Amino acid sequence: MSIEQQYQARAKELLSGGAVKMVIGYGKGTTGNRRRPIFISSPDDVGRLVLDDSCIINLSGYLVSEGLLSDEKRVAVFLRPEGIRAINILAAESQLDADQIVIFGFDVNDNELRALKGIHVEEFADVIGSIRENNPGFADKELLEKIEKMTAQERFAFWQEEFAKCIKCYACRQACPMCYCRRCIVDSNQPQWVNTSSHSLGNFEWNIVRAFHLSGRCVECGNCDRACPVNIPLRLINHKMAVEVLGAFDHVAGMSKTQEPVLASFKKDDSETFIL
Repeated sequence: MSIEQQYQARAKELLSGGAVKMVIGYGKGTTGNRRRPIFISSPDDVGRLVLDDSCIINLSGYLVSEGLLSDEKRVAVFLRPEGIRAINILAAESQLDADQIVIFGFDVNDNELRALKGIHVEEFADVIGSIRENNPGFADKELLEKIEKMTAQERFAFWQEEFAKCIKCYACRQACPMCYCRRCIVDSNQPQWVNTSSHSLGNFEWNIVRAFHLSGRCVECGNCDRACPVNIPLRLINHKMAVEVLGAFDHVAGMSKTQEPVLASFKKDDSETFIL
């Protein structure tokens, strides 16, 4: 029995017995290699679930949809390791109760699909820990090396050119599991914190503010990159912020559901030498 069939059988069992009210997984997309999110609430529909190496979307963001978990019933969801990390962050930030989530964990290495043992977020601690020790980093190594070799002026010009493409569609925000605010700062116009127009200043403000808001929180799932219609390498700037946070605070996002947000917590004995 394939991993896909095993998870279909498990989904049917959970739905039939009422252990979960819904399974959030992957279904066939518009083309052969595309997969889209599907929401299964009937045992008769589990055959629509697909699991292969094309299942790359981080589905954790759907769990914070308004009202989904308010009835305290459980929901099952298909997640890769980065999605499991996202569950830890959302739980640590009090956006969901991790005990309500049943995880169908899986990963793809060298185009080989494998199931991850466990159903609760705590049971994937070893998988998450290995990410900390062997962080694969940003996928486009060539672009990363190119950026690292640039001077500050060249890097500014690079991002100026990239952000000039931005059309302020906010697809990156909608795709990101960490952008769960019911009303984003960019939607506020009294006062207006970020210029809403798609021009140099507004684009810089939006993209830089978002990168800072994701510092120590981004799990580098790539949802933002894939959602961007003008192909801005958003994951690159998020990876750079993750590297800075790791160096300054020894912090890797999503290691546990009790991990404090690195830029939203403090210690009373902090020497604050940077102020002196």
